[in-house]
Amino acid sequence: MSGIFLDIIYLLLSLFYVPAFLLKGRHRLGLRQRCGVFSPEILRQWADGRPVIWLHAVSVGEIHAAEGLIQAIRKRNPGSRLVLSTITPTGNSVAQRLAQQGDSVIYFPFDVSFVVRRVLRQMRPRLIIIMETELWPNLMHEAGRQHIPLVIANGRISDRAYARYRLIAWLLRPALQRISWCCMQSEADRRRIISLGAEPRRITVTGNLKFDQADANVGPLPELGIGKEERLIIAGSTHEPEEELITRVFLKLRVRYPGLRLLLAPRHPHRSQEVAAMVQKHQLSAHLLSSESVPVAGTAPVLILDVMGVLRQAYRKAAIVIIGGSLVKHGGQNPIEAAVWGKPIVFGPHMFNFSGISALFLRQDAAVQTSGAADLERTLAGLLDDRERCRRLGDNARTLVEAQRGSVSEVMKALAPFLGTLA
Repeated sequence: MSGIFLDIIYLLLSLFYVPAFLLKGRHRLGLRQRCGVFSPEILRQWADGRPVIWLHAVSVGEIHAAEGLIQAIRKRNPGSRLVLSTITPTGNSVAQRLAQQGDSVIYFPFDVSFVVRRVLRQMRPRLIIIMETELWPNLMHEAGRQHIPLVIANGRISDRAYARYRLIAWLLRPALQRISWCCMQSEADRRRIISLGAEPRRITVTGNLKFDQADANVGPLPELGIGKEERLIIAGSTHEPEEELITRVFLKLRVRYPGLRLLLAPRHPHRSQEVAAMVQKHQLSAHLLSSESVPVAGTAPVLILDVMGVLRQAYRKAAIVIIGGSLVKHGGQNPIEAAVWGKPIVFGPHMFNFSGISALFLRQDAAVQTSGAADLERTLAGLLDDRERCRRLGDNARTLVEAQRGSVSEVMKALAPFLGTLA
């Protein structure tokens, strides 16, 4: 009955959601797969008898966090086949690069009972791993009904998500009790998922996999054309209108620091042309890194990273890193990717999606938090004037990451009973 009730709710929501979904052309790419319709090639792969492990990571950040875990699973169970699912096109692109021969990369199906049953019937997974805490009641219910182990890995419940989930706790409770195991990031996350209905005896705190992603491979670094006397500020994973806010600050700083360069890396690369046009409106030349021409030191003051999979490597060239999504009410992005290179990190007031991590960075003097645009200009100027302060912030950030590693091995311990049945 719960599945039928959920389907009715999803049907009502779809009257608003589906039209908006279809208007976004880049999301239409996975519509067939989201309805449970897959190519003959994928279906043949799933039918070859090898045990299937399905790992779901909603977007770029989650699939990056899963890299070390994916490597460990491959090493532990080399005879298994991995299915990687995401929801966003950018996440799908990253998953495609992580996939090896024999793996499948798909879009996550709609959580409607008949779609979920169709996908499980075709895929026949022996284990389902959901990164972070995407709670899909029909999938959890159906996996439990079919005795398919379902594990939450790197589980977290943000303040915003917790407020939403509490409103439907009565609906989530039966589904949460079907989960085989929950590997939560922190004690606070453990308490929250218990309050929503998960079984306390099936929960362990395993830390944050994002601290272990430093051990995973990074993509090739395109030529940035930064001269020896130039200093590069990288604004990573930015959202509208952060690029313009940062560009205005950069214009003011460049008067005082003429050798300053800026690299803007929009969270969604399809916005790169739009960002380039904005930069040029401010009488600055911009260079897209996907261009065939190689940037030259001292030429285009602004570089735009419109290539997927290289931002983590680009951080290596930064003098200062600004964390995107934190200057607007998006909730911030992951500062760990810059911290592994020992870079001074600056983020704005809105880091609620990474509240635990950002608080840890601030406590360890491994980052600086600004209150807005005016404060951002003062903060960046202060760091550009104080190389020793930059070095200290960067060293603290790198030390923090090193101290927090080890989550992959903890999650693998929790997965061992389930992976052992696949050998």
